[in-house]
Amino acid sequence: MFANARAIRKCLQRLGQQLEPGAHPPVIVLICGGSALNLSGLLSRTTADVDALGVAAGDSSLAPIPGWLLECSAKVASEMGLEEEWFNDAAAALHAVGLPDGILKGSTRESFGPCLEVAIASRLDLIALKCFAALDPNTGKKHLGDLVDLAPNADELAFTADWLLDRPTSPQFRAAFANLRSVLGHPAAS
Repeated sequence: MFANARAIRKCLQRLGQQLEPGAHPPVIVLICGGSALNLSGLLSRTTADVDALGVAAGDSSLAPIPGWLLECSAKVASEMGLEEEWFNDAAAALHAVGLPDGILKGSTRESFGPCLEVAIASRLDLIALKCFAALDPNTGKKHLGDLVDLAPNADELAFTADWLLDRPTSPQFRAAFANLRSVLGHPAAS
């Protein structure tokens, strides 16, 4: 469990130290979730892990997290007394849905050594991803709390609507998103 951005940075710095030039190629890892909210300064709250969406493969595409990077993160977990999954690629499941356009390009970057750069998803993209997560009946409540704290504006929710609803979705999903917009104080125009 990470209490704040400083604790997250400390572990990412240690991960960067595990990656040796020549032995490991430089990577840019795109992150989202609570760790990204903390590192970007948008929110300060505890978070269990660093959610990686993938590694940059060019200017706009993402590749899966390489196994050697997950192995290095497991070493950091052992050294620092962290859960083994403190750095994970579970968020990569979002690729099945499709990520917001330009998510990598809109990110900010922070270096953690010669071989590790972390791309932090933008506020706009984090809000979109949090809205999607808030619609999950099992885990949505936690994400809704983040959204309430972020207080997205109408334009940010319109961007999210364009991303979420520009695909075949069920009437129930659309109704749930409309309800979420209302809860956040920006009901959709009828």
